[in-house]
Amino acid sequence: MYRNLYCLLMLAALLPSCSKTSPRISVVCEENNVGNSVVKWETIPEIPGEVKVYASESPEHTGTEHLVASAPISDQHLTIITTDPMRRYYYRMVFAEKYKVDMATRNINIPGIQNFRDLGGYPSYPHHKFVRWGMLYRSGEINRLRKGSLKKLKNLGIRTIIDLRSPEEKIELSKSLEKNFSVVSIPIATGNMEQIINGVQDRSIRSDTVYRIVERMNRELITKYAAQYRKVFDLLLNEDNYPVVIHCSSGKGRTGIVSALILACLDVNEDKIMEDYRLSNDYFNIPRATRYAYNLPVRSQEAITTLFSAREDFLNAAKEEAERQYGDIKTYLREGIGLSKQEMKHLRNILLTKQP
Repeated sequence: MYRNLYCLLMLAALLPSCSKTSPRISVVCEENNVGNSVVKWETIPEIPGEVKVYASESPEHTGTEHLVASAPISDQHLTIITTDPMRRYYYRMVFAEKYKVDMATRNINIPGIQNFRDLGGYPSYPHHKFVRWGMLYRSGEINRLRKGSLKKLKNLGIRTIIDLRSPEEKIELSKSLEKNFSVVSIPIATGNMEQIINGVQDRSIRSDTVYRIVERMNRELITKYAAQYRKVFDLLLNEDNYPVVIHCSSGKGRTGIVSALILACLDVNEDKIMEDYRLSNDYFNIPRATRYAYNLPVRSQEAITTLFSAREDFLNAAKEEAERQYGDIKTYLREGIGLSKQEMKHLRNILLTKQP
């Protein structure tokens, strides 16, 4: 688990201090398999003193009323014990009684759902703001859920579920999902996945071929589905729809492209967008999804793993296609998808906030 922490949330807090130069504070936070929050941090330069962590169930009202953990800053890590793993907590860290950072766990463990995570916390450097926590989530498929899983989704305050799967992929939704949430279907097809898997199994498709197939799929996600992306953004431009979760089958391909476009619209830089995309390799259980391939030859196993992986070249294929046609991503958002400057500003007003 700890080896994955470095690629999670990186928050830089530049806050007023008595000195001319404020320290840079980087924090990473991950939910472990029992619902506790594992936090690690680094300060440059080193800061003496103590870090205190305060918790709230509201991302908009994170304060210093409810102390849940503390440690010497030099420890560089602590674990926050969660008394109720069904609930979502947001944290304010106060370093040396002076420097404040708001954060939460990037991933959220919900039985029956893979790759569920918060898109909050990413910095929007041009605006000196951060993406709001608890507003926008991305996920693997959401179908029939256990009672406890449904309760956890409700505790997140989810109002809208945007389903990007094609009709052929869907399992009948449980009535409890449709009863408790607004489920909006915006189908985006990605080719015949069953045919590709069968091709790998009968050895007619190899790993390098799968690589090219996925890159082609991602280029087509740019060229063919601008109208569908417009529908997603229309939902996001309505504040009454939040909090929102966007999902497809694995939460990697179509959800990855849509998430990247949203973060680009919010002026999150390319490195952070790619960092978020790669997290699917940590939070989607590839061995479980590909266990049927264990008896196949090694090259076939590699091909199946490639199909379910979030490789940088896959997201870059989509980015390069948008740049080939429109020059850059911002122009694709405006001319390809049809977002006006005013609409992009409105989305930033909804989803961006300042650090304390």
